[in-house]
Amino acid sequence: MIKKWFQNLFKQKNNINLEIIKNAIIDYRNDGKRLMFELGKKYALDIENKEDYEKLISRANENVPRRGELSKRWNYSFHGGECGFYNKKHQLRVEVVLSNPPEFGHIDSWFLLSYMESTEKYKSEVIGIDWQELKLSIETLYLKGEIENI
Repeated sequence: MIKKWFQNLFKQKNNINLEIIKNAIIDYRNDGKRLMFELGKKYALDIENKEDYEKLISRANENVPRRGELSKRWNYSFHGGECGFYNKKHQLRVEVVLSNPPEFGHIDSWFLLSYMESTEKYKSEVIGIDWQELKLSIETLYLKGEIENI
């Protein structure tokens, strides 16, 4: 039974290209990290410093609005344990899970799919793919050691 589960895990539906998923994860992590550092900089906070990071994400900090404009192109919005970034020009969506600073590399398949669907580079690669299928691909990449679990 375990052998069959393992075989199914490595079987890819809809011909999801694992190399493309891997590249999308790298881009997603880089974009998220860059945007979080820009947000910290906007509010004169060094998010590599734990205290500054806590100030940035704290709901009690009235100096950092829960949503706003990061730049002329990017909006941000804190919600739950995440911060969403939205590029107004390109409709790009980047969701950052706030639990692992300063890397922000936790991969949520729902958020990664949203990112890929909104990114010109990956949009055509995920047509007809749902987040559960993408999750299996991500797990496969973790098991193969192709990406690091942050």
